[in-house]
Amino acid sequence: MVVFTQTATELLTTGEAEMMSRHLGNVIANLNETTLETAFADAGLVIDEKDVIGTEWREYAEERTQPVSRALLRLARLRRTRKAVVAEHGEDIYHHVEANLHWEAYQFLGKLRPTVYTLKRG
Repeated sequence: MVVFTQTATELLTTGEAEMMSRHLGNVIANLNETTLETAFADAGLVIDEKDVIGTEWREYAEERTQPVSRALLRLARLRRTRKAVVAEHGEDIYHHVEANLHWEAYQFLGKLRPTVYTLKRG
C-alpha cells in the first residue's frame, strides 16, 4: 500500500493545529507521526519505505508557479475583506477558506511534513 500523508512538525503551534482541525476536519492526533505509525502497526502493516518529502515539493512548485505566494496573497485579501465575506457567506465559510489558504504555506514553512509510506502486511 502507498500512503501519502502530512504530519505536523514541532513548528506547528497548538493554535494552528486546532484551526486545521476545526475548519478543515483534520484529526489532530492523525497529524502526529508516532500516532500514525502506531496505527499502521496496529493494523498489521509494516513500513517498508518512508520518504519524507518535507519542503522539497513546495520549493519546486514555488520556483515555477508560485502557489504559496498566490495563497498568501489570497489570504491577505480574504482578511482585508473579512466583513464583506462573512456578510455574504458566513463565519464558517470564512474560517474554512482561511484555514485552507494556510495549508500550502504550512508545508512550505515546514510546519506540515509531507511523507510517502510504502506499507506491506506484517
